[in-house]
Amino acid sequence: MSAPVADDWLTVARPVLRSTVEVGPGLLKGAQVVHIVGDRETSAFLRVGPREAFLMRQLDGSRTLAEIGVLYAEQFGKRLAAAHWQQLLTMLAGHALIEPAQPDRLSEIRAKAEETRRANGRSPLLWRRPIPGAAELAVRLAGRLGWMLRPLVAVPLAGLGLAVAAYTLVEWTQLWSAMTSNPSRWTATVVGLLIAWLVIAAHEVFHGIACVRYGGRPTEIGVMWRFPMIAPYCKVDDVVTFGRPAHRVVTAFAGIYVNLVALLPFAALWWWGPQSGWWHGLAAVVLLFGVASALVNLVPVLKLDGYHMLEHATSTTNLQTESFRYIGAVLRRATGEYPARGRVVYPLYAAVSVAILLPLVVVVLRTWYLTLSDLWGPAAAVAVLVGEAVIAGLVLRWAVRRRRTATEAT
Repeated sequence: MSAPVADDWLTVARPVLRSTVEVGPGLLKGAQVVHIVGDRETSAFLRVGPREAFLMRQLDGSRTLAEIGVLYAEQFGKRLAAAHWQQLLTMLAGHALIEPAQPDRLSEIRAKAEETRRANGRSPLLWRRPIPGAAELAVRLAGRLGWMLRPLVAVPLAGLGLAVAAYTLVEWTQLWSAMTSNPSRWTATVVGLLIAWLVIAAHEVFHGIACVRYGGRPTEIGVMWRFPMIAPYCKVDDVVTFGRPAHRVVTAFAGIYVNLVALLPFAALWWWGPQSGWWHGLAAVVLLFGVASALVNLVPVLKLDGYHMLEHATSTTNLQTESFRYIGAVLRRATGEYPARGRVVYPLYAAVSVAILLPLVVVVLRTWYLTLSDLWGPAAAVAVLVGEAVIAGLVLRWAVRRRRTATEAT
């Protein structure tokens, strides 16, 4: 009888990914494509390459490792040795991504993932506090309010909201006058801002509802200090594992959708309610601040909903950072490794960013210079601006180093 071959286990083994593990689509990150692997049970995430993602998707128990190896060779033109399989399975077992997984190990991974999220949410200009039970509330609300995200409902409602937003922008002087000249303008403004804050809370909850609708779940919902304001927030990390870009885009847009829908009753109050007095002023406040909030969220250079919608639509990750890294590569004439999609997406985003930020910076600097010059004279104004630029540069350098250190640690 001949001795058994050492690699015979490949023809027998049928490892299976845990049912709560999702392998995300390929996302462009610089010159590379990455896949985010998420575990719905532990809310932990792992970044892998296309080859590992391909293999993980085959681990459903229907094929042996040897059979999967044949598919891998057809896809990538290379066969996997037993040592490569052992390395992959050791990595997956270490992250408790394959069956069986010990409950104690899952609890440990869950706690570590939560600790990492909280550490990433702390800085002098950013602070997050999750609200216990809020994420679970969004899951329950998804069953009752998810119908609002159906295309037959969402498209006409969003269209009406956009029409109201357009009207507000065209007639903003009339609305502003109604707000500022109202005898009860202070109470109307305070109540209007409170309503706007509640709309922002609904905005964040609907991110969670959309995430649940497409198979994920929010990891945190809470209150965030982001200089200089306090606002609700919702983390929907599972979105990067959704296979369809449209589902990722809708999840990011769900909050702005709520902003637009919330405009409708106050537009009705503005048009058909009292044409003067407190209620008229309240309608003006909510319409102005509601449209301003929606527009700010859509600006693609701010890392808000519009930015994430653009990331999801282009299937990229770290779009802002990688775009400016690409410009650096262009200056060094080192773009040979970038795929064709990156050579289109990255320079276009960089151009849009400059087109938005440069005029804004010029306006802000000019206004601030003229203000300081009127107070203390031109020389003092220049000195203050230079000093502020130096401080801003040092803070930015510190923030970049801190982020880089945190990234390397994880």
